[in-house]
Amino acid sequence: MANMIEGLVGSFGGPVLEDLGKRLGLPADVVKQATPMVTGLVVVGVGRLLKQPGGADKVTSLFKSAGDSIGGDLDAFVKTADPAKSADTLKMLAGSNSVENITANLASKTGLSTDAMGKMLGVMAPAVLGGLGKMAKEQGLDAAGVGKLIEDNADALKGIGDLDTLMDNVPGMTDDIKRGLSKLFGG
Repeated sequence: MANMIEGLVGSFGGPVLEDLGKRLGLPADVVKQATPMVTGLVVVGVGRLLKQPGGADKVTSLFKSAGDSIGGDLDAFVKTADPAKSADTLKMLAGSNSVENITANLASKTGLSTDAMGKMLGVMAPAVLGGLGKMAKEQGLDAAGVGKLIEDNADALKGIGDLDTLMDNVPGMTDDIKRGLSKLFGG
C-alpha cells in the first residue's frame, strides 16, 4: 500500500465518524479532523513498541485482540466500544510517558477537551490496531514487516504533525499541579 496512514484513516468512513462524533458529543467534521493525528499516534506507538524487547509478541497480541474486538463491523464497534477497556493497550503504546499526558498533549494540539480526546483515543486505538493488523495480514507481514511498513511511511507520519513530541512531551511539576487543580475545581 502506497500510504498506510491514508488507508487507516480512510477506514473511518462517514457513518463511523458520525457515530463516533455522537458518542463524543462532537460534530463528525471535528472528529474527522482529529482522526489522522489519533491514527498516526497509535501507529507511532506501535513502531516504538516493536523496537522494545518482546515488542513483536506484544504487537501481534494487540492486533489479534483488536481484530477479535472489532469483528468485521467497525461501525458497530465504534457504537458500542468502551474507551476504558483500552487502558492497558494505551499504556503499552505510551511507553515511558503516561496516557493522561499524551491525551492532554493531543487535546491541546487538536483543540478538543481532554475528556473527549481520551474517549476518542480509547475507541480509536483498538480500531486502528485492528486495521493495521488486517493490513499486515492481507500483505503477509509479520511484526518485523509491520515495523518496516511504519518506517516506509515515516514521511506520511511527519506530515500529520510532530507526533514524537506528543508522545515524548512530559509535563513539569507546574503542569501536573494545574491538571490537579482543574480536576478538583473544574475548568
